[in-house]
Amino acid sequence: MEIRTLKTFVTVANLKGFTAAARALNTVQPAVSRQISELEQELGVSLFWRSTREVRITAAGEALLREATEILAHEERTRHLVRQTGEGRLGRLRIGFISSAVQPFLPGLVREFSTCFPQVQVSLYEMTAAEQHKALEAGQIDIALSRALPLTASDYFESVELYTDHLVAFLPEGHALASEPEIELFAMSPHPFVLFQREGAPDLFDQVVSACLRAGFSPQTVVQPNSMQAVLTAVGSGLGVTLAPACIRHLNTVGCVSRAVIDVSETIPLQLHFRGDRIEAATRAFVTLLRNRSKDIRKDMELRDCPGGGLAHRARCDQYTE
Repeated sequence: MEIRTLKTFVTVANLKGFTAAARALNTVQPAVSRQISELEQELGVSLFWRSTREVRITAAGEALLREATEILAHEERTRHLVRQTGEGRLGRLRIGFISSAVQPFLPGLVREFSTCFPQVQVSLYEMTAAEQHKALEAGQIDIALSRALPLTASDYFESVELYTDHLVAFLPEGHALASEPEIELFAMSPHPFVLFQREGAPDLFDQVVSACLRAGFSPQTVVQPNSMQAVLTAVGSGLGVTLAPACIRHLNTVGCVSRAVIDVSETIPLQLHFRGDRIEAATRAFVTLLRNRSKDIRKDMELRDCPGGGLAHRARCDQYTE
């Protein structure tokens, strides 16, 4: 039984006539009669009693009418479901993120996305950069808001740069170096360092160590926490100093002060990554939203980090305050 034939049957049954059904279906009466006859032959029963005065449905026809009505309703629901999913209005969206790097803008973006696509289930997963890369590769998340992908990343990954961060010093309150608004990196050399674990963000770890080596010293690492919040907690507890992305100022910095580092030029991009080889409609819709908001995100994040920034960074920020 074809869907088209069932629709014809239900129309004849509801309108109690072949001619009326033909008009409703925008076809001719012989075509309707032919479809009903073929359906009756296929099922081996009569579905209608026909006379010159009326068309009455048989008991077998009544049974088919109940089932056909449910089938057609389910078919319509299925069409709607598939159409909505294909347009990104149904389904799921799994986002991996670095909390310190996205806290100022991600909640607003998710709210905006959910307003436009209320039936898409959004899930958020806080992950390190390395964890996001693995999860994206394995299909466990759809979007990664992370650092630049390693050079070994697969060709099917696509990326959108959102903003560029920079390294600043975080010191315990009352630290000897905290009296200056800007410091030289070598001035931190006698002090113990708290560094984020390399496994979670190898590129960032290597950038920090390389900057120290260029300044003429190797950092004396005493603690290696597995989250940026734990890094700040260790610094605020007086365990050491650190060099970290400016964005972590948005976390709990109790006991810490941040200072610009004059002779550090490393930049740290925050990017959106997704798999271009199998992108779902909901993912594409979120990528489009982020592309449309990227300029505002970049402007807002750079303005947020202007206070206390180094000379070069303040020059970048001036373009927004002139």
